[in-house]
Amino acid sequence: MHKGQFVEPVMRNIETFLTDTQSHVTGQVHVYLAPYRFHIEGIESAYDLMSSKFGSYGEMNNAWTVDDVRGFSKVASNQVMIYQKVSESVDHE
Repeated sequence: MHKGQFVEPVMRNIETFLTDTQSHVTGQVHVYLAPYRFHIEGIESAYDLMSSKFGSYGEMNNAWTVDDVRGFSKVASNQVMIYQKVSESVDHE
């Protein structure tokens, strides 16, 4: 609750946000319960992000190639390269 004020109008926004972001949280969770502890044994969900439809976790994926990864890495690191160039030029003045 927002600062303990349930009737505050922003609470309706927070409730809407939570409802919307949790719309794909479905399925079953298998939990092992023991005294003072528990652990997850598995899940079943149509929205399982570890689904083999996309690839094998930690092994391979079916969505991009090595060249795609190289291109993404260059674009994602662009701001760091700019920072380095600017820092080098300022340090050498």
